[in-house]
Amino acid sequence: MESVLPASYEKDRAEAAFELLLRHRSSELKQIANDISYPTSGENWQEKILVFCLDIDKCFLDLSQDTIKDHEVFKCMKLMKLLVKNRSNIEIQKVQNLAYTIAEDFKSFYERQS
Repeated sequence: MESVLPASYEKDRAEAAFELLLRHRSSELKQIANDISYPTSGENWQEKILVFCLDIDKCFLDLSQDTIKDHEVFKCMKLMKLLVKNRSNIEIQKVQNLAYTIAEDFKSFYERQS
């Protein structure tokens, strides 16, 4: 099985962190997949949802900066479009917060790996 985790992460550490994340946050990953209408029957769907969460986290960090590259703005807009489709502001905020929590948990698990 080929990993879809970002190349910026060391493979072994990222896989170990991902396994920990699955033990602690698998239901939340499935919830986000359902919220953005991503099928949970395919291969690597949990990793793809994690990448989505990491991208959402990065998007908010990028948008808080004074300068941002055009392709990053476009990527953020595409992600936001996935989030807002037929949802109220409260529902959007719930998905954003959950994506942030998952991304932060993964990064924390990653940092703890040696």
